[in-house]
Amino acid sequence: MLPYADNLTHGFRSPAVWALLALMIAVTATGELSGLHRTLIIDLGFTPVLFSIQPWRHVHTLVTASLLHSDVFHLAGNCLFLWVFGRSLERLFGWWRFALVFPFMGVMGFVVHWLLSPASHVPVIGASGAVTALLGAYLVLFPHARMRTLILYLPFWKRIALPAWAFLGYWGGLQVVSLALGMGEADGIAYAVHVGAFALGMMVAVIWKTSYPAAEEELEAFVDTSFAVTAPARVSRPR
Repeated sequence: MLPYADNLTHGFRSPAVWALLALMIAVTATGELSGLHRTLIIDLGFTPVLFSIQPWRHVHTLVTASLLHSDVFHLAGNCLFLWVFGRSLERLFGWWRFALVFPFMGVMGFVVHWLLSPASHVPVIGASGAVTALLGAYLVLFPHARMRTLILYLPFWKRIALPAWAFLGYWGGLQVVSLALGMGEADGIAYAVHVGAFALGMMVAVIWKTSYPAAEEELEAFVDTSFAVTAPARVSRPR
């Protein structure tokens, strides 16, 4: 299942999301075109054992690692989820708060990975931690939003609308199961980052809802001004 839009952000320009997308694409493209991709991963990727030995020397990698991606599919996946889930959160909180919180979420995701695997020699890269934290926050704040989702069963495809809690519950459960089964070593995905960042995003959203005096009013006003219409389901068949 691939989400490609929700019903909360029609017409919103999302300056922070656009800027982050452009930055991630530019960094990855620069590394690939210059032939320095591997060097950038070694120098700017987050390697837990190096951080364990000399944390202050490698503390910058907690930030820079989020800008690097292993290949175009890794980049495309993070860009898609940032676009789908980040725009609503940016619209709710404002571009400057969103731009400040996003890298912090990425840092916390890498810290979780380090706590679980402090002796790992494998560099960890990608914006998955920051993006996954957005998913956790989205689940708490907009559980009943309608997600426009594409289901592929080639050569057929179908568009359906799912409540956010259903899609994110499925996605989050999949990450937990994958982590528990130790699938990260086989497919090269840092599931600990996903699970930790998802939980962190949920926690931050809960704290905001329960501690910020005007949280409920802002959420209500946000939903009242959301007007995108969910697209009907459609099936296409090859001619």
